[in-house]
Amino acid sequence: MKQPPIILKNVTVHNLKGIDLTLQPGQLIVLTGVSGSGKSSLAFDTIYVEGQRRYIESLSNYARRYLGNLPKPEADLITGISPTIAIEQKTIGRNPRSTVGTITGIYDYLRILFARVGTPHCPISGEKVAPQSMERILSTIQNLPENSPLIFLAPYVKGKKGEFKDLFADLGRKGFTRIRLDGDIIDLTEDIEVEKGVSHDIDLIVDRIILTKEVSSRIAEAVTQGLELGEGILIVQDSKTKEETLFSKHAYAIKSKQSYPPLEPQDFSFNHPIGMCSSCEGLGIVQDFDLERIIDPDKSIGEDCCSIAGSYQTVKWGNIYNNLAKIYHFSIDTPWKKLSEEAKKIFLYGVNKKWIKMEFVHPEKNVTWTEYVPFHGVLYEAKKRLSEAKSDLYREKISTLMHEAICPSCNGARIKPYPAATRFNGKRIYEITALTIEEALSFFSHIRLSPYEELIAHDLVLEIKKKLNFLLQVGLYYLSLDRTSPTLSGGEAQRVRLASQIGSGLIGTTYILDEPSIGLHPRDNGRLIQTLKELRDLGNSVLVVEHDEETIEAADQIVDIGPEAGSRGGELIAQGTIDDLIAAPRSLTGAYLGGKLTIPIPK
Repeated sequence: MKQPPIILKNVTVHNLKGIDLTLQPGQLIVLTGVSGSGKSSLAFDTIYVEGQRRYIESLSNYARRYLGNLPKPEADLITGISPTIAIEQKTIGRNPRSTVGTITGIYDYLRILFARVGTPHCPISGEKVAPQSMERILSTIQNLPENSPLIFLAPYVKGKKGEFKDLFADLGRKGFTRIRLDGDIIDLTEDIEVEKGVSHDIDLIVDRIILTKEVSSRIAEAVTQGLELGEGILIVQDSKTKEETLFSKHAYAIKSKQSYPPLEPQDFSFNHPIGMCSSCEGLGIVQDFDLERIIDPDKSIGEDCCSIAGSYQTVKWGNIYNNLAKIYHFSIDTPWKKLSEEAKKIFLYGVNKKWIKMEFVHPEKNVTWTEYVPFHGVLYEAKKRLSEAKSDLYREKISTLMHEAICPSCNGARIKPYPAATRFNGKRIYEITALTIEEALSFFSHIRLSPYEELIAHDLVLEIKKKLNFLLQVGLYYLSLDRTSPTLSGGEAQRVRLASQIGSGLIGTTYILDEPSIGLHPRDNGRLIQTLKELRDLGNSVLVVEHDEETIEAADQIVDIGPEAGSRGGELIAQGTIDDLIAAPRSLTGAYLGGKLTIPIPK
């Protein structure tokens, strides 16, 4: 069905002086005139606002209550408005979680690509991971220390929100008596209260077994049932030491003896709790302590060389540092500058183990005891104290010792180590997003896929290349997919959104753009104009507020507002082709385009 024209009668928004205007749909229309003449008032504050107002009015009362109401533009009549999308220079947010890749949707395709055809690697040994046999899993469990009290757990729910009342009732009917909810063992016969709006993990307790030679058949049964319920994943926990081992039929690394779960697209998301690096929470950068400000290199750990660490003189920290020194073979009396890099790393950033068995001694009471201590490093402890601090003075004092740095846990990859180590055609996902648009397009144009990979990845790769091409067309070949939105200029941000809109495939829409040529190299102007024409050719109306001569000349229709700015503007000076503009006696734009007026080029 043919769209009706946009008809405006007696528009008096801001400085507009009763403008009457008819715009034909499906055209590239340029609104021009001197700055402040009223172009934006007509395009954004009249046409766009009316389109949005009508959309909101079509929604339910419930939705309108949250969205609010937009004021009706001051005009006698506005008809023929189709759904409107404004692509202004300020429309992209300043959230560091938003990148060129996420705005355009390219990163979503990359996540699926890596999850489905990526080659998983072990982040510890760097080797390819392979499926683990049932025999290997059983052998590993049976070689654990004798008399270990083991709990066999099957992961059942991972990172999902809800109250799970029906699930708990169903598990009870199936014969399960206990589950592990967010790390705590819960009896299913109790009334379980779960916070609805928070993500939860639920593991089924398959069996509890004291490891002896006599129970090998029971262990085999628990492993079989656990892997079946956990869809190939089984967790075995020592209930005494709290040490956990993950077993996987999907992925196992022989050198590091580590098992890994199958990869899903959300594992590659730095905006999802499941995928994001836990240290930087998916940002790739952290507020870290400046080591030169907090460490005296001439002092030792025993002399409290680190000003923000727990003091060696206290019972708790003195015992922890002594145990670390004993377990990892360094001395607390060695000056910091002479300590090994490994010892420094352990002291600052902690160890990978969930719990460390430590022997504590009270220096005065001569009492000894054993504790299982999670040690994440003195920097982690200091940041924890800072996050919990209520004193603004303390916060200000500590912030002077910090600076922005690349996250030491993920090295800027933004996601957890196991998915981050996955490769596709030799590159990790964060290595691809670090390429420029031009380099990324070249990479995807030269990849080699096996027949199986081709079957799965063909359409994904096609979409990625198409979207990269759109970014190339609008002159953004030099940007990388990991560029965050706060670092984009107004013109870049607008063109990123423009590229994403071309790929959305919408038709019958009115797009309104605000000087998209700003900041663009003249050689790329032609590409931008071609992009605007493609948007038009899809069946959309494209309204561009613009001063650029090349864009004005490419328009199907030109609307000149003027003659001057402010109270001296707000009138419709000319409408039609470039010849109509040149012929209009009051058009400043036409006078310059026709050569009647010129700006002398400096000698």
